[in-house]
Amino acid sequence: MSVRTEFARGSAAVSIITFLGHLVSTGLKLLISRSFGLIGFGQYALIMAFSRFFSTIIQMGYHQSVVYFITKYRSKNDWVNVSYFFVSGIKHILMTSGLLLILLLFFKKYAFMYIHLDGGGIYSLLAISLISSIIAINNFLSGTLRSLKLFKEQAILFTLSFPGLMVVSLLCLKLVQADAPTIHQFIFAGILLNIVLLGLVYFFTRGKFSAEDVASTERDDIRQFSKYSMPIWLSSGLQSAARSSDRIMLGIFSSLSEVGIYGAGFTFSVLFAFPLKAMGPVFQPYIVELYTNKDYQGINKLYNTMVRWSALFVIPAFGALLCFGDHLILVFGKGFENAYPVMLILSFSQMVSTISGLAGTMLNMTEKQKSHARINAYGFVIAIVLNLLLIPKYGALGAAIGTGITIMVTNAFRLHRLLKYYAVKTDYSVLLWLTLKFIPLAGISYWVMQQNSMHWLILLGVYTMISGFLVYSSLTPNERNSVKIYIRKII
Repeated sequence: MSVRTEFARGSAAVSIITFLGHLVSTGLKLLISRSFGLIGFGQYALIMAFSRFFSTIIQMGYHQSVVYFITKYRSKNDWVNVSYFFVSGIKHILMTSGLLLILLLFFKKYAFMYIHLDGGGIYSLLAISLISSIIAINNFLSGTLRSLKLFKEQAILFTLSFPGLMVVSLLCLKLVQADAPTIHQFIFAGILLNIVLLGLVYFFTRGKFSAEDVASTERDDIRQFSKYSMPIWLSSGLQSAARSSDRIMLGIFSSLSEVGIYGAGFTFSVLFAFPLKAMGPVFQPYIVELYTNKDYQGINKLYNTMVRWSALFVIPAFGALLCFGDHLILVFGKGFENAYPVMLILSFSQMVSTISGLAGTMLNMTEKQKSHARINAYGFVIAIVLNLLLIPKYGALGAAIGTGITIMVTNAFRLHRLLKYYAVKTDYSVLLWLTLKFIPLAGISYWVMQQNSMHWLILLGVYTMISGFLVYSSLTPNERNSVKIYIRKII
């Protein structure tokens, strides 16, 4: 079986799980907006922005380097070092998590001075610390499962577990309490459920390593783990800071309501990252193997396969958002109408990022992590400057413009480096043909919407069916056969 075929099969299963994860995550945000209103949703979005930023610092780049090392040792059947590096990574993350909690509590006065937490500030800081640790450990465990090619288990943990357990916590609190639960009660209930799950996954993974029949092998120098991770740590930290700066700076220079509006628009834009989340976990170990074997032609094929499949998803999705986005955004409730332009700007930039492919991941997985760190440093500077200029004057819209420009410029730098190092020949012909096919469909759908001659949900259903036909007609004969076989297996 070719690497491309293995990649396709692995991605198919992960895609379904990832799609479900996106649905659950979106459903969670809708529940929060409906339960706690615009301010409560803004507070949750701000807490999560800080948490995702700090989680990048806590995990110290181990979440990606663990894929490299475990894949390398697994290919040699060296399970002693697989277990050793796995346990060492967890210990480092836990120690850094404890240090973060101490620092947040020590500097709490400065946090309350500059950040709008709308009461319950100390609880928000505790929530930020604990969620940061949960995300960091989740990412590390997900990377470990990915390196073992347990793609389904990894996808469930990485995309589905956190939002799923947060939904469970909110529903349970609503059933148990006569009065409406507070945003902090909901968050801490979800934190408890996630801690229990991650503990179980850790012991399951440890047990899997111990069950392997291992020979007597010396442990390698663990310092190489940190040495390899440092550029990735810097790179991912800068990337996370750039991505979180929009909501964080909105919280500092604007208000929680603006954070809430931005969070609603951001929720839909995240759906455009679906191909990257679905294929990225499968992509990483295969890239390491191809790079180790110096199969640059295989890397080229795999990269262009990912670009092609991403375009088949994001082009139809963006057309739908242009036509029906002003109705879709209202599912968040009253007060979110202004999120429509935010949603369009962020979705377009994320679409460009998805189509440009996993260039950043390729740089990290092929020992070019220092180059990637420099690129993310440029992106961080651009994001901070644009947000400082635009947020005070334009609020959520300014944050969206600054973030959109940053995403597109950063991805252009990554793609340039990828072409320089590996001479990857990108094939964007599918993007051109799909765009030409969907322009008439989107134009007609938009015109019908303006005539008010059909309910928008019915028109959306018609758009989806026609889109499915256009995408299917764009597949190669082999891809169509694979789709038919996969559908038969599901049925």
